[in-house]
Amino acid sequence: MALALLSHVVADLTLGKPALPWLPSTASVRDAIAALKQLDDVSELSIWGCSTKACSPDLSFIGSVSPASAPGGHRNCLCIGKICMQRVICYLASEKTIIDLQGALNAPVTDLLEHFPPKTVIQHVDPDASLREALDLIVKGAQNLVVPITRRGGHEDRRSLTPKSRISTVSSSIQIPKDHGGQEYCWLTPEDVLRFLLGSISVFSPLPMTSIEDLGLIRTDVRTVKAEEDAYSALEMIKEACHYLSAVGIIDANEADSASSQLIGDISCSMLQTCNEMASLALMVLSAGDFLAFAQDCRNPPQVLVEMIRTRLREKLGLLKDSLNADRGMEKPWSANFLLRKLDMWEESSSEDDESGADSPSGPHDLLHKWHSFHLRSSRKSFTVRSRSGPIFCNPRSSLVAVLLQALAHREHYVWVTEEDDSLLGIVTFRDIITVMFNHINVFT
Repeated sequence: MALALLSHVVADLTLGKPALPWLPSTASVRDAIAALKQLDDVSELSIWGCSTKACSPDLSFIGSVSPASAPGGHRNCLCIGKICMQRVICYLASEKTIIDLQGALNAPVTDLLEHFPPKTVIQHVDPDASLREALDLIVKGAQNLVVPITRRGGHEDRRSLTPKSRISTVSSSIQIPKDHGGQEYCWLTPEDVLRFLLGSISVFSPLPMTSIEDLGLIRTDVRTVKAEEDAYSALEMIKEACHYLSAVGIIDANEADSASSQLIGDISCSMLQTCNEMASLALMVLSAGDFLAFAQDCRNPPQVLVEMIRTRLREKLGLLKDSLNADRGMEKPWSANFLLRKLDMWEESSSEDDESGADSPSGPHDLLHKWHSFHLRSSRKSFTVRSRSGPIFCNPRSSLVAVLLQALAHREHYVWVTEEDDSLLGIVTFRDIITVMFNHINVFT
């Protein structure tokens, strides 16, 4: 049975996968934000570098011009990265951005990729590559396997696709291509691979019923931040966690027992997908617990948090004003009215593209929204969140298959591991699960 499973090729896993919408590396951060907000059926956008005009739309995706379809042009195209709202929020959460918002929005989209080069994260794979090869790449760190879509059968091929079918229209002014010179691509994620392997779970016996503790799957090197600490202090951890398909845990440390920490929430890519760029301001000035409360309902955050953001941002802008004046003299009109206009610029920028999702009962980014209800409890005059539908967790005695099913059901790449009293032990990730399954099947083949 193991040999039968490994006889599958990558193309078998891509059946029915939609074509990837993409942006050229010449697009701006502003373009990326507009696309992410309005493409409500995707949470990530691929960024491509194309060396030929046949594939590269340059900036022609703004308007009605579609990429030219030229045979062989796609061979000069390469997926150089992926972006999501988390990358945008972390990028904009900086003092430099507050001072020059328009400059940050007009920067090239590749600025969102510079901290974590995607050399191993994204891999181009031939559709005829074996399942074993795909598993090996994921074990080595690949998160997205870019695969050309092959349409088999005489009645459905690339030539039958009209230019309109290769374009995703997100508004009257923005059109995003889905092909490269006529060639479409999709990508496989660890989640896709695990869903496929789940259909042959008996092949991996006795692993499925073995506890994650006995399998050694619990990672103890977790990223955490205390609820009362500044959320901004965890910025680099948030970037790293999302890059590695993990999360930053928000903990309520026990003052009486420094070794005991209770998990009260987390910050992950899927949580930030529901937000717009205004969340970057919250990330800069709120505590981790307050930011969690803001992000869990960022479409309609508590008014007290909105006012808190305004107050603290005014204070931060005032400090920046003093610093700039001391360094090189007054270069901008840092008056109270100017600071208020600066705040209004942020709010206008974050709301301009939200109108397209206003008619939807769930909004443009609620496809992945899992934070439907939460409890707020007062702690030192701040909000600390305990979400019933928030972070998913298991105990160390949970079986591998139970943890896998739980993660797949919630569309998450990780599961927190806690004791009965919610004290945090560690985390289990999809990559860890695939690694142990891959090693097991290799022994018997």
